[in-house]
Amino acid sequence: MQDQTNRKRLMLLVVLTIATLLAFWWVQPENRLNIDHDVFRIENIDEVSRVDLRSPTEDVSLTFDGARWRVNDDNADGNLIRVLFATLQQAQPKRPVAAVQRDSTFKALSESGVRVSLYKGEELVKEFFAGGNQAKTQAYFADPVTEDVYVMTIPGYRVYVSGILELGVSGWKEKFVFGFNWRNFKGLEVKFPGRPSDNFSVAMTRNYFGIEGMEADTARLNTFLDNVSLLTVEEYLSQPGLADSLSQAAPEMEIIVSDVANRTYRLRLFPERRSREYYGLIGDSQAALFSRRKIEALLKPRSFFSKK
Repeated sequence: MQDQTNRKRLMLLVVLTIATLLAFWWVQPENRLNIDHDVFRIENIDEVSRVDLRSPTEDVSLTFDGARWRVNDDNADGNLIRVLFATLQQAQPKRPVAAVQRDSTFKALSESGVRVSLYKGEELVKEFFAGGNQAKTQAYFADPVTEDVYVMTIPGYRVYVSGILELGVSGWKEKFVFGFNWRNFKGLEVKFPGRPSDNFSVAMTRNYFGIEGMEADTARLNTFLDNVSLLTVEEYLSQPGLADSLSQAAPEMEIIVSDVANRTYRLRLFPERRSREYYGLIGDSQAALFSRRKIEALLKPRSFFSKK
């Protein structure tokens, strides 16, 4: 019995000794994975003036025109641009992908991932592939020259790093519907095609906004104008034929804003009763989805603004 006890103690001692030696070996800097955490970063990222995101399904070009960022031919969402650059600054390799998966992962990224190209002026300063696993729980970046592939992370956050880079054009577009400057505001017209008596027009009268032909409640009108100026899209829609279908339908409400340069901004709204949301047609060709809560704040007839 004593011999068995001694053998067990000896085996435990051997296991603990091996574990201690392995731990000591691991903590030595020369035995850790040697990863360059800056491999996908660039110096002075604030000097980047163009970011191209090319995938098999869509080409996105984000460019700075000297005043603001644009996505293809539209204004870009400034908040998303800030998220993009914060991601590019903070993302770093966690580890290389397993050697047996390296070639297949690189092939998948190069064929179906996003090719990210960053420019300072006309100079290409960084390029890499971005993507992830099917479940979008693990992000990968790959160097197109060395074909090294890394699992990417942002220290301290559980986030799918490649998500921001996989957005399509509509995802980058400015979410504010009426992108005008109130200092250049000229007038606003609201129409209810099914109830013409509820229509009204807003214009500057003396030093404040007023409704033509009536004495309006200034507080209610100012709140309404704020809601118009702050109206944002929940999602831009690109289903084939949807914009054409909406353009031929009678909207519940139409808002037309004009500025001093005689530019007009038009929004037509259509209730989507099954989802309790609203479809919108911005201009003549861009369909979008809106929160019912936001739209109900705008569905105010002329009588609502009458000064009691």
